[in-house]
Amino acid sequence: YALRKDGKFIQTFSERNLVGDPASLGNHWTPNCVSAARHLGGKSKYSTFAFLAGALQDGCKDSLNSLKGTGVQIDFIRGTDRKQTRRPKSYFWKRKSSDKSAGAEAELVKQETVEEYIERNGNRGGTSMIGGRISLAWEDPKGYARELIKLINY
Repeated sequence: YALRKDGKFIQTFSERNLVGDPASLGNHWTPNCVSAARHLGGKSKYSTFAFLAGALQDGCKDSLNSLKGTGVQIDFIRGTDRKQTRRPKSYFWKRKSSDKSAGAEAELVKQETVEEYIERNGNRGGTSMIGGRISLAWEDPKGYARELIKLINY
């Protein structure tokens, strides 16, 4: 589905949900995602496309649980672009089922984020802020590289 029309869905989804400024995607974003998705007969592990395709929706709770009590700290690199007030459509938020016979509407329930879980798990490290919204390595490659090098050299 995501590959039809040469990745039009990927482009639209990315513009709406992954970046603060659609111009930051440039001309290579969608062709890279489509190419990577077709690589190895569609079995590519290209992280951005895997996210777009929902491959990361299964979670990593077991892996994170195995780190509990080990002293391993998990750091985050986050984007400063918060201009978009419209929350992206996401599989991470679900609606509670409601009793429609009583006229009640579905209530939006926010699930715990990975960052919140890691905080509660005792593995929370630091946070670095750079430009961008979600696709930080693409939106602010210099800032991302700088902060990643700091984490690696730590």
